[in-house]
Amino acid sequence: MKKLIVLLVAAYFAWDFYLKPADVVKLEPGVEAYAVPKLFPITYSDAFTYKDHEFVPKADFDMMGKVLSQEPYYFDRAADVSPVDFAMGWQVMSDQAIVDQFTFRQNMRWFSWHSERLPINRLEAKWHMANIHIIPSTDEIAELLKTVRTGDIIQISGRLVDVKGKKDGWMWATSTSFMDQGDNADEILWLENLEIIKTQEEPVEGLKK
Repeated sequence: MKKLIVLLVAAYFAWDFYLKPADVVKLEPGVEAYAVPKLFPITYSDAFTYKDHEFVPKADFDMMGKVLSQEPYYFDRAADVSPVDFAMGWQVMSDQAIVDQFTFRQNMRWFSWHSERLPINRLEAKWHMANIHIIPSTDEIAELLKTVRTGDIIQISGRLVDVKGKKDGWMWATSTSFMDQGDNADEILWLENLEIIKTQEEPVEGLKK
């Protein structure tokens, strides 16, 4: 019986990850997020504890951007504190006409993108996107996260943090620059404020992958 329950749970999450239709917002063409994200390194700040993890603030963070893709996580180590990643785009990568010419994928906390025929310079695209690991600071924000749809224009702010598990010593380090690459190149955001700036009354059904 236990094996059957495990199989049913696994089947549900496989459906949720790969097959379940997801809301995809399609806005009119045009840049929606003009400003560069604000990121101010913190020279020193006291660590704080949440869900048996220690958080060390590294930078104040504020951005408006387009949700290019989003992926929930349930089973990896980071899911204890971070239930979802948002791939965000700003300036040229907040223009629906440009975004429609890309495909995006998130898996294993990694973000990748592809375009058959790049509408803009590759570096211009690269430096106007970021994969952000979201840690909701309150239950209310955790619930609000569930209302965000791919394609929305959102405002998010809080602090970028390094994370350490107090029981097992697990470490997760944030980036504090949008110009780095490779391991630890993503931002880990202690999310304090979330606002959906622009969305669509009727979502367009699409696939998560």
